[in-house]
Amino acid sequence: MIRFALIVASTLGFFLTAALGNLMTPLLRAFHDRQQPQKEAEPPTMGGLCLMTGTMAAVGVGWTAACVAQPELLGSENLLTTRLLIALFGALCFGGVGLADDLARLRHRSPLGLRRPVRLGLEAASGALVLALLGLNDCLPDGLAVPGLGYCTLGPLATAVWLVLLVALAESVRTADGMDGTVCGCAFIAMLGLMTAMTLLGWFPLGVFPAALAGALMAFLLWNFYPAKLRPGAVGCQFLAGALGCVPLSIGWPGLTLPLALPYWLEGGMVALQILVCKASRGRRQLFRSAPLHRWLELRGQSAEQIFYTFCVIAMLGVALTVQLAKIS
Repeated sequence: MIRFALIVASTLGFFLTAALGNLMTPLLRAFHDRQQPQKEAEPPTMGGLCLMTGTMAAVGVGWTAACVAQPELLGSENLLTTRLLIALFGALCFGGVGLADDLARLRHRSPLGLRRPVRLGLEAASGALVLALLGLNDCLPDGLAVPGLGYCTLGPLATAVWLVLLVALAESVRTADGMDGTVCGCAFIAMLGLMTAMTLLGWFPLGVFPAALAGALMAFLLWNFYPAKLRPGAVGCQFLAGALGCVPLSIGWPGLTLPLALPYWLEGGMVALQILVCKASRGRRQLFRSAPLHRWLELRGQSAEQIFYTFCVIAMLGVALTVQLAKIS
């Protein structure tokens, strides 16, 4: 019956997001044109709102179906419902930060969105809130599994490490939010990998979240493929970052985030290295011709379609590493 609940969640995620896209596209278009009339030819942003709403509804229905079929899930010693709600809440918090970023770009005509200190502060507050909720419910992991070394305990440093992980992931995904379909395509592959890893690790019931999000991403890609009618915006990208970070953390396996988000780590990592080298040489040297990764690929002559396929291959490599990590753990 759990499998049936996953099918329900993914199917509902697809149809609800498709319907919301049909409903919200003209509304977002009107709001976008009103805020920035000089950019009427561009597809509206904040399409991630459709993604968030469709996923929330699908997760609710899917988890209800699972609990009706197996009522013991509600009284599980593993606090399955609590872990699911915290993961969903964390993803929504990061999505809220992205929404504020999008509104700042539109209403204040600021192409960079929120100021960096404000954005980092909001992301850190969202991550700290998620960690506090996990800690209050005794669900916060104190270490991570390392292949060949077993489970390594971090002790009092665990909370700081998880917070840095969540904020760094959010910032890495933010560097890729201009790629639209590429971000969503990689996240779709990552959700399938996360669902597989959760099954191998014994957290199969909580797979309703990645299943619902995978279905919602399939529907959103219908609106986002070229020529795009709707863009995810920072709200959609940050929601995906929150899901990739909070779901593994809520089940006690934060290490899964590292391979699952491999394309985004490469994006953010290239920017971080470029900045460090530039500052160390006082602006006299650059490590890469351009950063992040998709800009570097553009300089090498790759088209948008080729970049999409390259990132999907990297995402599949990350999923393969995630599955192997789950198998040996």
